[in-house]
Amino acid sequence: MSNLVFFDLETQYLYTDLNLDRRDPKSVAQLRLAIAGVLVNGRPSFFTEDEVDNLFQALIKADTIVGHNLVRFDYIVLKPYFDYDIHTLLGAKTLDIMREIDKKTRCWTGLNSLCKLNLGMTKTEDTLNIPKLWREGKHEEVRRYLLNDLKMTEALYNYGKKYGKLKYEHKEYGESWGIREVSVEW
Repeated sequence: MSNLVFFDLETQYLYTDLNLDRRDPKSVAQLRLAIAGVLVNGRPSFFTEDEVDNLFQALIKADTIVGHNLVRFDYIVLKPYFDYDIHTLLGAKTLDIMREIDKKTRCWTGLNSLCKLNLGMTKTEDTLNIPKLWREGKHEEVRRYLLNDLKMTEALYNYGKKYGKLKYEHKEYGESWGIREVSVEW
């Protein structure tokens, strides 16, 4: 059995907290890591900003890293913490669910929406509240939120693997064009 790792992270700030342009890819790196989590064989591990070396070791040992929006967000958040190119080191073994769906649909798909449509699961908190909760010292609440996201990612991956398809809401320029289905192969 391969070493399959589900990965997600939360940031200390939102773009609006720092007056950043979310269209500028360099802005993502300024949001700073609050906490990252990995789920391996159902067991979670968490890493704060001062534990990024341990996080990297967990990721580098993985045969496959599964997440949602890893390439365009999570890995960029981690860039300032490493002297090496994280995309080069982890990219080949990354299965980014959002990127895989985007390749076929040309449609941005949120984890919450995908899980709600396919699994009946939802996030435990509004994503936009998480950085503020972290800065207020409500670390356990953020950890529980992150664990739920990891479990949602794992469940979505397993569902896609079992059935070979996922329902998603097709949107163009913010307007919904209804629920559609996309084939997935992982």
